[in-house]
Amino acid sequence: MQEELKKPGLTTKEVAQKLDISVTTVNKYIRQELLPAFQEEYRGINCYFVNEEDLDLFKRTHEVGRKPSKRHFSHIEQNVALFQLFVKKSEEKEQFARIISVEDPIMAVTEQHEEVTLEELLHRGFEAAYEIESKKTITKEGYATFAFKQTAYAKSQLYKLMDLFYQYLSPTNIRITPQEEKEQFIVEIKPVLLTESAQEIVELLESVLVSGKINKRSRGIYIDSDLEVVRVKVSSELKQELQQKAKELGKKNVEELLLYAVQNCEID
Repeated sequence: MQEELKKPGLTTKEVAQKLDISVTTVNKYIRQELLPAFQEEYRGINCYFVNEEDLDLFKRTHEVGRKPSKRHFSHIEQNVALFQLFVKKSEEKEQFARIISVEDPIMAVTEQHEEVTLEELLHRGFEAAYEIESKKTITKEGYATFAFKQTAYAKSQLYKLMDLFYQYLSPTNIRITPQEEKEQFIVEIKPVLLTESAQEIVELLESVLVSGKINKRSRGIYIDSDLEVVRVKVSSELKQELQQKAKELGKKNVEELLLYAVQNCEID
């Protein structure tokens, strides 16, 4: 009995945890034949498994970025965030600067393309254009995803979107993932209503949208994920079996089990 329950290798979830990436990314590596894997039945489900030695070789021969925490784009103690706008007001004209790194020391770039520390920026009379207030976690599932090209221009139009995201969502409901090889960064945000009406904002959002929905409403612009709810009716007996299977595989509920099955396995 113990032999039957013994896993033949690492599951895709375990591989994802070891590499600190998503299961979806693990499956992508398997489909691309970058990560050797094999299918075998385990507890009634036909799943992908990876050998420990194959995973070790993969880690030695491939650059796999760790999923960044919010720390890499938000400095809580200083209450500043990546690409946040800073302004210096004077009688002649306003001057702009953007935060380009929240690592110590925090760095900024001025509109003259000069890189300075936050300390120097404040010494020159710059102030944050807005305060980043902490927001409650948005519980609605899914994210809208945007891809921004990296730029050193402090006055870039695209950074206006980051200003809106920080003010409406705060870092609590944002995820930012740098993609250095493509010289861009991926921004994921929770569904939100921006009480803005400018067509310019809609066009900017649409120009960098990767996945999700942008709807102009009477109260503003609603940004939503493209996550859809799929309902399945099953018998009480099957529901109990699925609940037991979810428990065995360490899933929170049946919905999580079914999503896992669709992404990773073929249920017989």
